[in-house]
Amino acid sequence: MDMQTNIRNFVPLFQIRIIATGLKIFGRAQISEQLELCDKARSISDMVVGYDLVCEEDYNEGIGSYLDLLMEYKDKFQKKWGEEFQFYFHAGESTSRSNTELYDAILMGTKRIGHGFGLMMHPKLIELVRKNNICIECCPVSNSLLGYCHDLRTHPVRSLLSHGIAVSINPDDPGFFDTPGVTIDYVVAYLSWGLDLMDLKKLALNSLEHSTARETDRAKVLQYFDHTWNKFLRYVRGRY
Repeated sequence: MDMQTNIRNFVPLFQIRIIATGLKIFGRAQISEQLELCDKARSISDMVVGYDLVCEEDYNEGIGSYLDLLMEYKDKFQKKWGEEFQFYFHAGESTSRSNTELYDAILMGTKRIGHGFGLMMHPKLIELVRKNNICIECCPVSNSLLGYCHDLRTHPVRSLLSHGIAVSINPDDPGFFDTPGVTIDYVVAYLSWGLDLMDLKKLALNSLEHSTARETDRAKVLQYFDHTWNKFLRYVRGRY
């Protein structure tokens, strides 16, 4: 039995875990209801792993407006289930220096930051993101289509990579944009940012290391990734 067959016997090719997402435009009542539903879901399984809040940041109430609801539920969850309820907030999808979403997301302990486009305008926050090992979920195609970055060669995440910030590449809304998963985002990042194979491997590893996978499963998935990456390198060497 070859190694690939052996690994695939105990590593699922993908897992489904859910980050519940609230829309800030619906207000406190809807968010409170969603958090209660997260609690009910946890009584059935551990598939729901955290919470996010979305909607255009510059024209809606910020994350901080719901601080009391979110932190009260986080404390309640910890006491009831004996584990920490995680946040994975969208923040910094803005070019406004007065946007405070990044501050709130980081102070509330977010594990990842969706977009984080405005992070380069806040050097102190860059230090906190690096110190707390927060991953930036970069969505280059979305940032281009929505007008946050008209030339992806100047995308701020390229500089964040140089600052040692963990970054993953993501498709944002593939259904809405009619794009085939994450492939096109990797392509435009590779071409626009002058990436090499080491960069691509690190971006892919960041996606796995900062995923919501259970720790035991993560170790197996990383082993499988290492095997398939080496297989990919052999293919590249064979062709070029």
